[in-house]
Amino acid sequence: MFLDITIRRNVELIDAAVYFHQKGEIKPNTYVLDIDNIVDNAKRIKEEADRNKIKLYMMTKQIGRNPEIAKMISEIGIDKAVAVDPWEAMTLTRNGIKIGNVGHLVQIPSNMVKCVVSLDPEVITVFTIEKAREISEEAERQGKVQDILLKVIGNEDLIYEGQNGGFKISELEKTAKEIKRLKGVRIVGVTAFPCFLYDSKGRQIIKTPNSKTLMESARILREELNLELKQINAPSANSIASIPILKEIGANYGEPGHAFTGTIPINADIDQPEVPAIVYVSEVSHIYDGVAYAYGGGFYRRGNLKKALVGRNLDDSLNNMLDVIPLSPTNIDYYGGLKIKDREVRVGETVIYAFRTQIFVTRSEVALVKGIKEGKPELMGIYDSLGNRLK
Repeated sequence: MFLDITIRRNVELIDAAVYFHQKGEIKPNTYVLDIDNIVDNAKRIKEEADRNKIKLYMMTKQIGRNPEIAKMISEIGIDKAVAVDPWEAMTLTRNGIKIGNVGHLVQIPSNMVKCVVSLDPEVITVFTIEKAREISEEAERQGKVQDILLKVIGNEDLIYEGQNGGFKISELEKTAKEIKRLKGVRIVGVTAFPCFLYDSKGRQIIKTPNSKTLMESARILREELNLELKQINAPSANSIASIPILKEIGANYGEPGHAFTGTIPINADIDQPEVPAIVYVSEVSHIYDGVAYAYGGGFYRRGNLKKALVGRNLDDSLNNMLDVIPLSPTNIDYYGGLKIKDREVRVGETVIYAFRTQIFVTRSEVALVKGIKEGKPELMGIYDSLGNRLK
């Protein structure tokens, strides 16, 4: 999905990835992250958010909850993270990263509420009165009042499979009144997902019905319950291209993730300020019946893989682009297949992919590399897919 643009805009990253793999410093099934460009992307995103008076939480699940990158992003002013689940919140907190939002997309399990409240997140997103009550009771025990966001849903909203849940807008006033009576929590905002999506046919980022639900919910809470809302949080496709749209609809918080690595869908069609800064490295394991098989473990089914580069150095790789055989979602990704056709492919050669991923759901390793832009790549460290340093 992002191979062509990575070749065109950050071929140095590909060069470094092939070099480190052939040298034996990284294994197949490793994501290589270009630290310098990630930091530059974050700076550009922060500047655009400041211009539009939008506050940001960083999303780190796409980069494997990596604490080193999170620290660098926090140093440029995006100093709190949105944790997709409580485990991510704990990983980031252990590494000194403040938590902005937790509970959206994954609610806090009952026996983890005590731990999460103790992390002092800026807000916790809740889907139900029951979860708000659990948080309230624990916050009272800890002698605090926990700010919460309500996840809201309208009848026409887009809901991804496996992400159902939230407060129906038709029942919002009633449920919010009940939550308002709880002493240990305070409703400070609303959120919905996804509020924006990239329309590949129209080649533009568009507002979803969810964004309308978000703003109508904010109106109800303000006008009907007289609540002062600090946050109208509008996640999904948050990037330099979409930040002005957040301001347009009246939102004031966003949660960029893929924008840091330049893997926002619009970037595959139209060059964006964010530079591609991530590739996936594998190796040819074996060849069978005209297909080269590369080691897997990090293939992401929604990554829209099309092609890969194969070779032992940059020049050979750029001249040897192979078509990817689509992966079946019913099978484990032990290997990924590549159509050889009339190409020459040998066991042990490096395979480079560039696609949209979610590292935290893979079994990959993550290599952080600095100095790529200056032509002096240096391996900073190797992590697992959940942010733990391996070496």
